[in-house]
Amino acid sequence: MAEEMALPETLLSREKLHGNYDNIVGESTVHLEVLKSIDTFAKSSKVVLISGETGTGKELVARALHAENPHARHAMVTVNCAEIAGNLIENELFGHEKGAFTGAERQHIGLFETASGGTLFLDEIGVLPMPLQPKLLRVLQENEIRRVGGTAKIPVTARVLTATNINLIEAVAAGKFRRDLYERLKSLHIQLPALRERREDIPALAKYFLTKENNCSNQKVTDINPEVLSLFDAYSWPGNIRELEGVIGRAVLLAGGVDILPHHLPPDLQVPQTHPLSLADATVSTNPNIPDYFMLPFPMGTTLKEIEKSAILTTLARENGNRSKTAAVLGISQPTLRAKLHAYEQEE
Repeated sequence: MAEEMALPETLLSREKLHGNYDNIVGESTVHLEVLKSIDTFAKSSKVVLISGETGTGKELVARALHAENPHARHAMVTVNCAEIAGNLIENELFGHEKGAFTGAERQHIGLFETASGGTLFLDEIGVLPMPLQPKLLRVLQENEIRRVGGTAKIPVTARVLTATNINLIEAVAAGKFRRDLYERLKSLHIQLPALRERREDIPALAKYFLTKENNCSNQKVTDINPEVLSLFDAYSWPGNIRELEGVIGRAVLLAGGVDILPHHLPPDLQVPQTHPLSLADATVSTNPNIPDYFMLPFPMGTTLKEIEKSAILTTLARENGNRSKTAAVLGISQPTLRAKLHAYEQEE
């Protein structure tokens, strides 16, 4: 009876939203909280910080915030701070005047001016170089920029959205991110849950991506086998929603017009995984559930060092060799990651 009463309330929560978020799939409680935050913050002109692991849909949230804002009459300008060399980011954001430096033969309009009247989305804000952070803070406070090599103050009206896959509180503590900038960003904060924290949304997401693949592919796959959905539920999804979309795309290609079956999945999804055993369960010998956990995702006798090495190299491969993303996913610092990778190279 309680479950029957809870369902209409869940549906009503989405119905109460003012914006259209049909492409942001999910009905779990944590996901609906994200949608409520988007709906609340969308009409504001204040900066929004979107945080979450790699692949959780931060850009999708940014686009929803833009679409439901009056600034949506202009295009959203996106810049990934991790993809631009540190010495070039200032020029990209603020532009430069002719003759500002060797090779500056003409004036260059930066992204803040380009996005003026619309939305500027600064992805991976956590890797913004320290010397540039106070300049960004000043822009957020004063709504004006100065081009490199220029003296004139130029008003800008871009609504700024930011995203990060690293813990900015830890970055502040480590001296890698300015506290005053973090305080400015965090006033409107949307924390996206990892896919493993909203497992009840996996079937709907998988079918959404299946429909999407069918619409843009010559392959027409009817359904997803229930055993596949069980494997999805047991998997840890380190790459989150982006990984799920990739798995479905691959499976549709391999299925060749039939239902998606377990053998259409990557090898690491074909073997059921067990959820981590808590410290309390591991240390209480009388726990009747302990035998259920005895299947390990690695051979018995594997050393902790070997497990760690496998986790690091697998994550590095999943992140296409991006060390900053790998460190963020693993929850370690980049110097620690570099040291371990160097040690692995010495072993070979």
